Amino acid sequence: MLAIECISLTKKFGELTAVDCISFEVERGGVFGFLGPNGAGKTTTIRMLTTVIPPTEGEAKVLGFDIVKQPGRVRERIGVVLQKLALDWFSSVYDNLDTYGKVYGLSKRERKDRIDQLLGEFGLEDKRKEAIEHLSGGLQKRVQVVRAFMHHPEVLFLDEPTLGLDPQSRRKTWDFIQDSSGKGQTVILSTNYMDEAEYLCDRVAITDQGRIVALDTVEVLKSGIGGGDIIEMDVEGDLSSLKPGISELSYVKGVSGDANLSIQVESADRSLIEISQYIIGKGGKIRTVSVRKPTLEDVFIKLTGRMIRE
Repeated sequence: MLAIECISLTKKFGELTAVDCISFEVERGGVFGFLGPNGAGKTTTIRMLTTVIPPTEGEAKVLGFDIVKQPGRVRERIGVVLQKLALDWFSSVYDNLDTYGKVYGLSKRERKDRIDQLLGEFGLEDKRKEAIEHLSGGLQKRVQVVRAFMHHPEVLFLDEPTLGLDPQSRRKTWDFIQDSSGKGQTVILSTNYMDEAEYLCDRVAITDQGRIVALDTVEVLKSGIGGGDIIEMDVEGDLSSLKPGISELSYVKGVSGDANLSIQVESADRSLIEISQYIIGKGGKIRTVSVRKPTLEDVFIKLTGRMIRE
């Protein structure tokens, strides 16, 4: 049985099409990622799959249950962390987690042990008696993430779970996601962080303007743009006049960037000196140079012609 099955799933808000006829499947187990900029339809897709809002058109099933016809059966089997905080503001951190554990049938001993473990792991031990309303925004988000790991649903939906978290909590969240998927849980992760998607996801759907523009494993997606190296250059000069000439060089696979140059080549070792000489010969002044391997950001640029943060 598939964890997720979507067929022509669409959501419109008046004249706006937030999710535009997407179709995909997710096998059980592992981490499936939605990667894309804000407004790409990631959150709306997750809200439909978790039965928060109905689709306008199309259909979807979670663990074989229709999200429109059988929403109760879906909700029984999933866990959710949405961007919007959903905590009892006037109750303590401990009581919020304890109540959530009760809803999912954990025994008193199981709840206590799990809460003690999670509060320690996420650095919230000294906040256990604090009311949610008195916590900073970052700590509130941390509690929301912790709550998702109170039980072990068959499918866990995480909508940008590390947005607003400090680096330590972000990495701890990654560890818990990996641990959960390693135990057979299916995790659906929405993110606009490339490093997060590359580190965690077995398969990634790159989304843009409500559509899925690419869907595969991280390595296949990166290899699809040709591999090689990416040379990043901070250049003083007229980049608009430099880019056409650079792109015509035989060893250059692509050039992008408005403030800085991002040049994809087969091998930086063999081409960096010649590219530098070309830029200097055309009157450009190179401030800094760095070399890296292609990332999912490069895949996104290749597919859409712009950076994921634009």
